[in-house]
Amino acid sequence: MSSATIQTLEDAIVASGEGWLIKHSSPQSEAMDHLRSLLASVNARAKERMGASAPSFEESSIVEEYLNHPSQVRGFFQSMGGSRTPDMLLMAWRIIQGMTIESVQCTYTRENSFGLRVVLESPYGVKDLPYESDKIDDFALFRHIGIMEYRGKPLFDGFYPLRVLGK
Repeated sequence: MSSATIQTLEDAIVASGEGWLIKHSSPQSEAMDHLRSLLASVNARAKERMGASAPSFEESSIVEEYLNHPSQVRGFFQSMGGSRTPDMLLMAWRIIQGMTIESVQCTYTRENSFGLRVVLESPYGVKDLPYESDKIDDFALFRHIGIMEYRGKPLFDGFYPLRVLGK
């Protein structure tokens, strides 16, 4: 699909290779409405947290961002397949856009409770309010985060789309 033919959210999802978000939805006919509703929730949460400086998650903004930065938006689309929590999806987008992970706290008690709290920091040292979730599925977002040691110290760095062999 050429960039000239990518005009809708569905076009961008399919062009990014993440058409499974639509195909594996049940019922498939409601997939796009569901994804648009999820983006609207993320958009509302972004405005609530960040006011006028919030990024836009409107369809036209996502399509434009895809045309300019397809791998970044692909990673975000992948995160939408695993998380339905607006706070966590906003967190993923903020990391994609250059925020760093300052701290992660996770609590878990088998068959009883789960809690995730992530604080992000801008390259200029400004910390966001914590991003929090009690949904264990949100932990899957960490499969997109670079996990390494840097100078012998632990580091979570970046948010990356998964690469599927054969694609």
